[in-house]
Amino acid sequence: MSLRFAVLGLLAIHEASGYELAKHFETTLPEVWFARNNQLYAELAKLTADGYAEVVEEGPRGRRVYAATGAGRVELSRWLVDEEPDRNLRSETALRDFLTLELPRDQALKVLHREIDFLTSKLEQIGHLLQRMAGLVPDHDIRALSTERRRLLAEARLAWAREAVRRIERRDA
Repeated sequence: MSLRFAVLGLLAIHEASGYELAKHFETTLPEVWFARNNQLYAELAKLTADGYAEVVEEGPRGRRVYAATGAGRVELSRWLVDEEPDRNLRSETALRDFLTLELPRDQALKVLHREIDFLTSKLEQIGHLLQRMAGLVPDHDIRALSTERRRLLAEARLAWAREAVRRIERRDA
């Protein structure tokens, strides 16, 4: 996936400034895509130059609000429908999970328990977010669905970490 389509997709959902897009990446898409602010602004400039996005509002201090154009929506649809996604996943977390199992027992368990603590906290945060969204956002809304996806993925990762702990403890007992 390219940053181009991540930005275009967000603009198709809702008009946004570069700052607002950065916040979306930080809060809504943290497990999906990472982008630095300078990358976002460069991509907004390219999308605008290509006619896929347009500035719909200019505010103080150079603040610009962007929206996807009709051509941008067509391009996004073409990409989603006609192109196969790159299913090769690059994840430092998954790599660490894999390599942690090569550590001595005590170190592996320490790393896994740290991950369990992180995921437990993350699931609690996601649960609070889902509670706040209940009644405000329909359950078929993209925000509700993407938050639910985050919850399910975190639950799966937590189950894996707990199972890894169980097996390592059994193996080395």
